[in-house]
Amino acid sequence: MHPASINDRQDRAFAAHILDLFTIAEQKYIPRFSGFLDMHQSTLARQITSGQSHRSFLFFGGHPGSERVMLGVFPPYEEPDPDAFPIVPLTLRFRLEDSVGHRDLLGSLMGLELRREAIGDILLEPGRAVLFVAKSVAPVILSELTKVGRWGVKVSQGLPEQLPALHQYQDKNINVSATRLDCIVAAVVGCSREKAAQRVRAQLVSVNGLTIGETAHILHAGDIISIRGYGKFLFAQETGSTRKGRLCLLFKKYI
Repeated sequence: MHPASINDRQDRAFAAHILDLFTIAEQKYIPRFSGFLDMHQSTLARQITSGQSHRSFLFFGGHPGSERVMLGVFPPYEEPDPDAFPIVPLTLRFRLEDSVGHRDLLGSLMGLELRREAIGDILLEPGRAVLFVAKSVAPVILSELTKVGRWGVKVSQGLPEQLPALHQYQDKNINVSATRLDCIVAAVVGCSREKAAQRVRAQLVSVNGLTIGETAHILHAGDIISIRGYGKFLFAQETGSTRKGRLCLLFKKYI
């Protein structure tokens, strides 16, 4: 994928930045890293890298199953190394009764005048949170983050023995005739296929962070769909079929 083939101006600039990482790594023989990418950027970056002859690159966010990841591009013939990524894990501790939420924590981090691309995944559970952040901003967080909202927190570098879950899900089993986007949206939302198609054509549905306007777009296990007004869903797996040949699928709704 070449930047000139991308219509959106911001996406075109982002694509050029990704290609610059490859150029510098190849010409100067030094690894280059993006900031943390959101789902839209990650999907776009994966499309761009799929067409590169240079294969020494890796997407990594600091832990297995990372959602927000950096792209690391390494010199030709150098094995990509997760340990080379400029990512620092931080653990925050607070009282079990303190109702610290994801938005509270992200808001406090942004209050330190940090850029969003410097903050990776935030794993949260009662009494504790684990952050993955760019190495350049870790000292700021360690020295200046003492409160989240009205609650006091203590920040230390490193990981606990067991990581909190990245997300909580609610299972949703559906039966569809095909894994077309309009069929999936209809089953997940509980509406007619025509109304689902209208939502898709109105660009109210995204797949892996990219807005999809084609009703016939085929979904695959691992895809994440967002439906405006209804939330976000992970296509977990195909679990079988009915006697009439309809597909049985397991989706997981983010809660």
